[in-house]
Amino acid sequence: MSGNPVASLLPTKLAPTSTFSVLMSCTIVLLFVSLLMYKWRRRRLEKLASLMPGPPALPILGNGLEFMGSPEDVMGKIISISSSYESPFRVWIGPLLIVVLKNPEDIQIVLNSSKTLGKDPLYRFFRNTVGTGLFSAPVEKWKKNRKAITPAFNNRLLENFVPVFNEQNKYLIQKLSKHVDKGTFELFDYISAATLDIICQTALGIDVKAQDNPNCEFAQALYRASELDYMRIYKFWLHTDLIFYNTGYGKELSKIYKQLHEMPNLVIKKRKDEYYQRKQRQRLIDEGKMKKPEEEEPKRMRIFLDILLELKDSGTTFTDDDLRDEVVTMMVGGSETSALTNCFCLLLLAMHPEIQDKVYNEVYSIFGDSDREVTWDDLNRLVYLEQVLKETLRRFAVGPIFLREVKEDIDLTRYTIPGGCTIALCPIALHMRSDIYPEPEKFDPDRFLPENIAKRHKYSFIPFSGGPRGCIGSKYAMYSMKTTVSTILRNYTLQTDVKMEDIKLKVDLLMRSSIGYPVTIKPRIRKPIPIPA
Repeated sequence: MSGNPVASLLPTKLAPTSTFSVLMSCTIVLLFVSLLMYKWRRRRLEKLASLMPGPPALPILGNGLEFMGSPEDVMGKIISISSSYESPFRVWIGPLLIVVLKNPEDIQIVLNSSKTLGKDPLYRFFRNTVGTGLFSAPVEKWKKNRKAITPAFNNRLLENFVPVFNEQNKYLIQKLSKHVDKGTFELFDYISAATLDIICQTALGIDVKAQDNPNCEFAQALYRASELDYMRIYKFWLHTDLIFYNTGYGKELSKIYKQLHEMPNLVIKKRKDEYYQRKQRQRLIDEGKMKKPEEEEPKRMRIFLDILLELKDSGTTFTDDDLRDEVVTMMVGGSETSALTNCFCLLLLAMHPEIQDKVYNEVYSIFGDSDREVTWDDLNRLVYLEQVLKETLRRFAVGPIFLREVKEDIDLTRYTIPGGCTIALCPIALHMRSDIYPEPEKFDPDRFLPENIAKRHKYSFIPFSGGPRGCIGSKYAMYSMKTTVSTILRNYTLQTDVKMEDIKLKVDLLMRSSIGYPVTIKPRIRKPIPIPA
């Protein structure tokens, strides 16, 4: 037997197969055990999720396939699902549990709880664009920086920005003049350029002249970065950096990040050098080592970056990257949001001439037929216009969803939301609840009369989020938008063929009209307009 050559070879030939089988078996067992452990750790999360209503979900994929498609498809699905289920309801994006809220009582709990103070981990996709400014910062960094910045972001600073609002809107009026009595044109291209010029001038102290340059690289980079960052949230298979940055989208985004940060970095370095040179000169003057100039330097407008430099100089631990992140956050958060709201507002006014007339009469009561610039006091007197802007934000909340991370179980009015999931606060659904806003499809600024506001829950209107982590720039946005809309109405009458039902929506980082904002303009005859009783 021992001399049989075939028998002697058999163990040698079978050994690799046996080893492979053992390895495969071990791998399968390990995967099975890992899956069991994963399910065991998530047992409470899945049990609590099973108690909530929501669309049927596939294994592994969850409801992820429902959010595939164009930005219009995604927005349509969000609106459809939001209107189909009572709050709260659950959605699965792959293994991620998202609990959607459109109930003001629950929203108040979430926005004011320390358990949900952190932005969701999905916001990490925005950090390459805006870094870790107030919008996307981890909780501890946000607490420190918000505490430092908030006192400086006051009415005195905002009043200081009004001349910039006037300057850029005056130029906007000139740009629009070529469309007077010339038929329909797209409003967004003009409004977004003006808004970007305003935010760059008030945040960084530079005029990027976007209104003169339709192909402004910085403006295009801002828009495309928002689009690509938000896309990753819905396409969960692109959540892993290794996969995403080896796709065409990822490679494009890497180039865009460089474009976005190059200009702010250069401006911050220059402004910082100037700041410390002025401080050094003043120190030498105070010590008698340098003569005070006979003529005082022209007074410079105080900008957001100056505040950050002063805070850094006074002992805060801001790094140069922190300065850039906060400035870019303000630019991203303050340009597109205001531009879109202005465009929705002006389109709605063109659709509702009777409301446009009421706004104009308020504007005329303040300015008459003069061409004088808007003042801080004027902005505070534009009460009806503010109602119109708020109703615009109710009807078309440009930030349609806010995401919060749930660190540990949190009790809402009817359910316990498990730690480890994501809460989605959904203004686009909350603001369209007919029990809170009767005839929600109707555009009615009187909803925001003081007596009507008093009848509603405080958290039934959250276009700027709310609670301690609400938008720090909401007042800035309102004053800037009031200036733009009132200036345009002082000069032009707006008309459009668009009806409310024609407006289709799409979403990237923000919500937009997929049909644009088509209007026609005519010269404004400056006299009061009789309003039928």
